[in-house]
Amino acid sequence: MKATKLDQTGVFEPLKVRSGGVEFSLPPEAVSVRSNGVEFLSPEPLPVWSELTLELSSPSDQQSIHCNGIVVSSNGSKHSGFVVSILFLGLDALAQSQVEALARVQRLSL
Repeated sequence: MKATKLDQTGVFEPLKVRSGGVEFSLPPEAVSVRSNGVEFLSPEPLPVWSELTLELSSPSDQQSIHCNGIVVSSNGSKHSGFVVSILFLGLDALAQSQVEALARVQRLSL
């Protein structure tokens, strides 16, 4: 995934991330959605191979998509932020189709 193709359109709601005791929301322009995961600029590093919960939502259908994922990459610094790549785990068919629709909308809006 490329960090250069981030949503600049305001089409998406903030991404909520929960991992252990850490919880934060990310602005839509800091998130890149793909059919198999997400990449975002995080204010803090997340340990590689840690499992976490994500909540994606789009104002177009007003539904949240709850996803479990695993951190596959977390690089950067506390000054510039950390580019975190997450791979989704075990999405059911409905959630997978919703994520693919979000990814498609994001690609078209760039």
